[in-house]
Amino acid sequence: MMNKARTLLVSGKMMALVATAAVVGGTIALVNPAFAQTAQPQGQAQSGQQRPALTGEQMATMRHDMDTALHYKLAPDVLPRLTSTLKAIHAANIQPPGRLGMSLDEQVSMVEKVPGLPPILKANGFTPHDFVMSLTCVGLTGSLMNVQPGQANSQVPTPEAANVALLKAHPEDLQALITVLRAEQAPK
Repeated sequence: MMNKARTLLVSGKMMALVATAAVVGGTIALVNPAFAQTAQPQGQAQSGQQRPALTGEQMATMRHDMDTALHYKLAPDVLPRLTSTLKAIHAANIQPPGRLGMSLDEQVSMVEKVPGLPPILKANGFTPHDFVMSLTCVGLTGSLMNVQPGQANSQVPTPEAANVALLKAHPEDLQALITVLRAEQAPK
C-alpha cells in the first residue's frame, strides 16, 4: 500500500470533485468548498500546474453520473455508516490511485479491486456500488440542497427531496462525515 500523503479513497476524491460541481451554463462550477478536492490527479505535480481539462465525453459522463447519483435512494442510516467506513479505510491505510474524469462505474470497479477494502465495506453494510453511490449522492445532495432559488436554473441538477430531508434531519451525522472528509484532506 502506498504510504504517501493521505488521500481519500478514490470514490471519496471523486465525490469531492463531483460533489462540489454543478452544471451551470454548460460548464462545471464549484458550489460548496467544504467538499473541495485537494488531491492532484496521478502524474501531476503540486507546483501550481492546472489540471487537464475533461473531454466532452467525460463531461457528458459526469453530467449523467451526477443525475444518477442525485436520484440514488439513500438508506436512513447511511451517514454514520459512511463515517465509520471512511475511518476504517483510513485506519487500514488504504489509498488506491485515482484520476480525474473517472465515471461512477470506473470508481465502483476500482473499489472492488482494492485489497482489503471489500471486507471493510461489507462490515459497514455496503457493497462497492452502494458505497460509491452513497458517498457521491451525499456529497452532491449536500452541495446542492442549499442552492438558493434565484441561483438555480434549468442546468443546475435538483437533488432528490427524500435525500435532502434525510440530510437536513441529521445535521450532526452530516457534520461528522464532513469532518472525516476534511481530516483526510488535511496536509500531514
